[in-house]
Amino acid sequence: MVIGVVLLAFAGCGGEPAERAVKPATTPAKEIVYLYRVQGDDPLPDSVSVRADGTAAVIRGGGHGGFRTVQVELDGAVAARATRLAAHAPWKALDGRTVTPGGFGGWDNDMRYMLRRGQRSVTVTNARMPRRIRPLIRTLDAIIEGDSGRIVDSDLHSAVSGTVAP
Repeated sequence: MVIGVVLLAFAGCGGEPAERAVKPATTPAKEIVYLYRVQGDDPLPDSVSVRADGTAAVIRGGGHGGFRTVQVELDGAVAARATRLAAHAPWKALDGRTVTPGGFGGWDNDMRYMLRRGQRSVTVTNARMPRRIRPLIRTLDAIIEGDSGRIVDSDLHSAVSGTVAP
């Protein structure tokens, strides 16, 4: 009992309210849709995971230059649009679809997209993209590019040193 009182007293030290001193661990909201994209034969991948709570996790880059993780808060209309488009995309009709042999890292500079929702995944190229999946990909591309949403956190992960730079 005495130890608990002492810990509570220390938690409030430093001018911060006790409830702000210890932050509970949070689990990410359920994923609505995930998109991974690369371009051509020298890909620097980008990805986005849109979550049910109206947020998105974006990863830009990779390879020797490291990568940047970006946490995005989506506008209610953008989150609703992405959710609606993901729910109505032709997942069953396109399930298992992939790019022609050579796949990711092919010889051309065409953009390749891998989308996942639950247990279904689809891989398409920009040149051979089914019409019914285009609005979803455009919406997700806009989130990756920073054209939709508000960045709430961003970290650069250096591949060379293995460190995280603010």
